[in-house]
Amino acid sequence: MDLVHTMSQGAMSQVELMALTQGLESQGELKAAANLYALWINHAKASDKHFALFNYAGMLQHLKKIPEAMQAYEAAIALNGDFPQPYINLGLLFEKQGDDTHALEIWLRLVSRRYLKTAPTTEFLTMALNHIGRVQEKLKNYAQAEQALEESLSIDPAQPGVIQHWVHIRQKSCQWPVYKALPGVSLADMKRYTSPLAMLALTEEPAVQLLNSQAFVARTYDFKEEFLCAGRTYQHPKLRVGYVSGDFREHAVGFLLPGMLDGHGDEYELFAYDFSPEEQTALRLRLKNQFHHFKSIHTLTDRQAAELILADEIDVLIDLHGLSSGARPGIFALHPAPRQGTYLGFMGPTGMPWIDFVVADKQVLPDELSLYFTEKPLYVEGSFLPLVSYVNDKLVITRAQVGLPDQAFVMASFGNTYKITPEMFETWLRLLQRIPDAVLWLIDDNEASTRNLKAYALARQVDSQRIVFSPRTGHNEFCSRLKLADVFLDTYPYNCGSTSNDVLNAGIPLVTMYGRTLVSRMGLSLLKSLNMEANAVQTYEKYEEKIIDIYKIINRNQLNIAAAKSAKLKIKYSN
Repeated sequence: MDLVHTMSQGAMSQVELMALTQGLESQGELKAAANLYALWINHAKASDKHFALFNYAGMLQHLKKIPEAMQAYEAAIALNGDFPQPYINLGLLFEKQGDDTHALEIWLRLVSRRYLKTAPTTEFLTMALNHIGRVQEKLKNYAQAEQALEESLSIDPAQPGVIQHWVHIRQKSCQWPVYKALPGVSLADMKRYTSPLAMLALTEEPAVQLLNSQAFVARTYDFKEEFLCAGRTYQHPKLRVGYVSGDFREHAVGFLLPGMLDGHGDEYELFAYDFSPEEQTALRLRLKNQFHHFKSIHTLTDRQAAELILADEIDVLIDLHGLSSGARPGIFALHPAPRQGTYLGFMGPTGMPWIDFVVADKQVLPDELSLYFTEKPLYVEGSFLPLVSYVNDKLVITRAQVGLPDQAFVMASFGNTYKITPEMFETWLRLLQRIPDAVLWLIDDNEASTRNLKAYALARQVDSQRIVFSPRTGHNEFCSRLKLADVFLDTYPYNCGSTSNDVLNAGIPLVTMYGRTLVSRMGLSLLKSLNMEANAVQTYEKYEEKIIDIYKIINRNQLNIAAAKSAKLKIKYSN
């Protein structure tokens, strides 16, 4: 009763309120703390309680009372529109509920206040713009994402993470040149803060890739390296090999894994440490069944996961992410296994000091190029990319169904759009000019890249109608669609990997170009293992001529078939 009386008399200050609620929180009494805030808010003056409403909303969030939390954030904004924190948190809460549109609207409300006398600080303006850019990137609205991040950089150019995303967004939308002038951001900074994944598609120089990865690791990961397995030696009947991944699913890495796992034989005991999104697919079930032990670490911290791996006495631990999205390098920084390596997830040097080796082959990483890796090569026979067939002969798709002319010479390229460079696209356009009945078949990945590629073609006097864009589809249908192509055009300097596996299994000629980086030699590795390395070349001119040769062979074969059919008809009707 004394507390209620104190509240009703307005005698408790916000400082006293916070001290009381923090004490309750420290005792795990979050609900009681929230009730105390609610009581205080009901009796406080309107001019005093916007900050209390903000804290109250945060408590309601922790208590999973989402509608009430949203109302409290809105009430805080209504009381004091100059108070920026509730805009940020309310937007994030809308996003978490799957309502991206309302999230964007909330952050835009904050951004629009930059033109008022009491404008938000630089910190909160850039925070809101960066969230807008991030969500628009997630939605593949790359033009809007790029605009939001450019506005953020115009306010504060010293944002390495924003520069990183801005560069990759321009890659994914085929906005060329990728590096363009921005006030306050030097070309050196753009290159310095380009993500390692983006850099794989931007340079042919292995030393640049290595330095870029090392710089990224240095500025991104502040792990204190520990050696949990120090001094441990194991004598297991079978070597215990652990794989850590969030891609034990329908993903470029997941599609390649079954063949590799089958190749282990009976000499190994296989452990999976999984943090993949759950999906009910035949591939995920197959992967689960290929491991002797399949353990979820989705809810575990990095340390808890490392301690689990240590308890399992893993001899060799392999990271299937490297520097790719979703990686959990904090597990490996703790060294839960005596030997730690990387495979498949990132096709370049990781620069991570806690990784000992990289799985490769002599074609993809010859001795002279291994100098540009901090990891030592662990060579396998044949190609380091396993061939796994997903071809479904029961599913038949026609050219008409996907908008392809029946008699055209179809040149397909279905790599991610960020792998397309202006140099490679120019080569493809020259092929369209040299082969009158050819069409170029690409992925309609996002509105921006499709629009930009069409505009680029038109600027070079190539009819954009000769470029057919098809939306992404399920993997089963994708493999069936591949059979409609006459040739597959690999990208450079970032070759296709998992996609090339599907191309070769579909029986479609793959033409690739290779250089001095691992990522540019994946096509060579696959073709060499199949004695088809004649389709792997080292210059754009030879790449172009190789496709012309394939066209001539196919055209000649079609003429021979047509002549044979004509001869049969003549015999038939002469009788």
